[in-house]
Amino acid sequence: MVNRFGRNAPVANPPSFLFPSLMASPLYKIASSIADLHRVLRMPDEFNNAEEQRNILRRVALYRELCQRVRRSSTMTLIFGAIMLAVWSAVIPNGRQFSIFGTIFLCLAILEFGTGLLNRFWPSAEGVLLEGAVLVAFGSWNVARELMIWQGIIQGGQVQVLFLAFGVWWIFQGLQTCRSYFQLRVLFAQRPSAEHLRWFDDLLKEIRESDPRTDALALRLPTEPYISAKLLGENAFFLYPDGDVVILGREEVYLERDATKNPEKPIGYLILAGYPMRPFPLSQANWDNYVNWKGDEGLPVARPIGS
Repeated sequence: MVNRFGRNAPVANPPSFLFPSLMASPLYKIASSIADLHRVLRMPDEFNNAEEQRNILRRVALYRELCQRVRRSSTMTLIFGAIMLAVWSAVIPNGRQFSIFGTIFLCLAILEFGTGLLNRFWPSAEGVLLEGAVLVAFGSWNVARELMIWQGIIQGGQVQVLFLAFGVWWIFQGLQTCRSYFQLRVLFAQRPSAEHLRWFDDLLKEIRESDPRTDALALRLPTEPYISAKLLGENAFFLYPDGDVVILGREEVYLERDATKNPEKPIGYLILAGYPMRPFPLSQANWDNYVNWKGDEGLPVARPIGS
């Protein structure tokens, strides 16, 4: 899976501010930094090495993204299953609802809706495979029914070309979904530990709630799209509005400050893994946090343009 920068590392999906006068105090900022230090110290044992931390958390981000995609696809499955149940209840005559074809239709509708629920709450490669199989079965049932009407096996009906075309389309879509199972099975097999998932979810919550004015390890950069970030040790975690997460090392992040045109309203230029973002207004708090983090290990900090 390729991220926003065309790399193989996955991109893994609101701010909240309380008591601004208290949070702006130096004491609160120190306390926040201490809390972040404890967070680093509470990392699982595998996180002792920065590169291993990136690799592990990128796998966590990939797994979360897979789950989110399966959950999003389940929405249409639930809608389609509900429509099938409504058709069985309202369109099929009462006397034929439990005929052989009515019963098959009802079973497929229940399977479709149940598959949607399964993928919504317990996303998995097997759930995707089941979704594709149900779609193939439903399409095949429609095609078979129309062919039997055409052959005269089923009396008293007319061939519905629209249903026949939909049946062929559903078979095609179901087969495509089933094909994705083999790739998803490999990706879902690399399920992170519960500890890593819990740590990552807590981190994303902190990123959403952090304020660079009160948190020395936070960034909020109004570029396009808007990016929030957390700077933890050797790694930086960038959260996009759609929930995607980019995890980069300290040496892959560059931020430059241009105060030549208006010293009171400097412009920021962010480069992530060689990919330049759109210029944006750069606050002093964001710039200070970046400089402190970037220069913490003696790495070169981009010199402010015009200084």
